[in-house]
Amino acid sequence: MGAAPKSGPSSPVSDAPPSPSALSSTSSSSSGSGMPPSVLKPSGDLLQPLKAKGWSFTKSKWISKYRCDKEIPTELRLLTWNIDFAGPDSRSRTQQILLYLQKTVLSRTPPPSCILLQEVDTWSLNTLIFNPWVRKHYVMTPPTTEPWRAHYGNVTLVSRSIPFEKPQMLVFHNSTMGRTAIFVDIPIRSPTTGKVRTVRIANTHLESLPVGTKMRPTQLAAIAAMLRADGIDGGVVGGDMNMIGDTADQNIHIAAGLDDACLFPHDPANHTWGYQPPSQFPPRRLDRVFFTGEKIVVESPEVIGKGLRTAQGQWASDHCGLSTTVSFTD
Repeated sequence: MGAAPKSGPSSPVSDAPPSPSALSSTSSSSSGSGMPPSVLKPSGDLLQPLKAKGWSFTKSKWISKYRCDKEIPTELRLLTWNIDFAGPDSRSRTQQILLYLQKTVLSRTPPPSCILLQEVDTWSLNTLIFNPWVRKHYVMTPPTTEPWRAHYGNVTLVSRSIPFEKPQMLVFHNSTMGRTAIFVDIPIRSPTTGKVRTVRIANTHLESLPVGTKMRPTQLAAIAAMLRADGIDGGVVGGDMNMIGDTADQNIHIAAGLDDACLFPHDPANHTWGYQPPSQFPPRRLDRVFFTGEKIVVESPEVIGKGLRTAQGQWASDHCGLSTTVSFTD
């Protein structure tokens, strides 16, 4: 769910790893970097390019020109998870989530996949940066905290074997909580005809709480427009949608022209929030996967991470994650 951004935590001074910005060899800003300029849309939203970096085992740092096997997958595993910036010890909790993904969901040698994370704070980002599994198998965007509009933000991980393009971030003009959407364009190949199509994957965290009810429809509509852009064959958006309101709030994806990938949206088994820990508010399906496109196929998401705790007994997150598979029909 998340709340309005607070002032960032004071800088740790004892066992803190270097800041994510310091770990990057170049800035994530487009200024002077050879990246295309940011674009101010008529709506007031700002579309800005992002850096994507992969770990270099020879240079021992994250770099923009990383090794990519350029294997175009026939399907894509897609995961989304709000990992909770507000809970204590986000470093240990993020590490537990990564371990769970390795052992239970994706395996130590993961298939072509894309992991959408929300509410990543500085400690969580450092955990991603230093994690051997992430370093070996994934590319990260953004690789620093610079593009964030709060002291937490979204991070997308893409298998380093996939030659994805155009990482970019849409900054919502109507957000008071620093909310954004990250986009990556991923090729998917037909296993029968060999035809390659492009799916645009969005990672978002829509405005939280009842106060965000008026903002969420506009934010999701802006994402939907990006998913239907020229040259895109299908689009998928996953993340914390925060749809906590009445019927109108529950139907903002319909108003935006998106389909809900969940086949049984009213089944309590598909709730992703409200159990970890039990809350004064009823459990809800806050996290969702929506899609658009005639030929795209998105499987009904599976809820993952139920009951997941750290070794110290903390909930890994107040949210569960979702796992699905994306492909195209011929």
